[in-house]
Amino acid sequence: MEFRVLPADAPERLQLAQWYNAQWGRDAGVSLEQELQRLNQPQDAEGFPHLITAFDGGQVAGAVQLKRREMQVFPQYEHWLGSVFVADSHRGRGLASGLVEQAAAQAVRMGVSHLYLQTEALDGGLYARMGWTPLQEADSHGYRVLVMVRELGA
Repeated sequence: MEFRVLPADAPERLQLAQWYNAQWGRDAGVSLEQELQRLNQPQDAEGFPHLITAFDGGQVAGAVQLKRREMQVFPQYEHWLGSVFVADSHRGRGLASGLVEQAAAQAVRMGVSHLYLQTEALDGGLYARMGWTPLQEADSHGYRVLVMVRELGA
């Protein structure tokens, strides 16, 4: 498995947009075109949003993003991990954990000290097993989510 930043013009971004749209966007009324636009937002001066992809044998297998202020109801939480996705064919192999660790390491390199996320797994699921700390439950786009944090020590 190889992890790398996906360039803005990479054709694999369309595949990621399709996966994201099928997983989260359609139910929220987001079109594939809108999903692709969100995925292709230009980076700010500090490099956010930041897209990390996993490749297996030259094929994209999953992705994760580092974002800024993902949940507007929590403006005090600046840096977020989000859009963790693993293709069906690659699930159950620890790839999601690998993507999360790659993103956390990148966040440290970017000077981030605390990284937040939201998950529909109200017990914290994978993230709780990886040491993320629950903060509180909240509503997000009609879903109940758990907001969690990981101190990075940047």
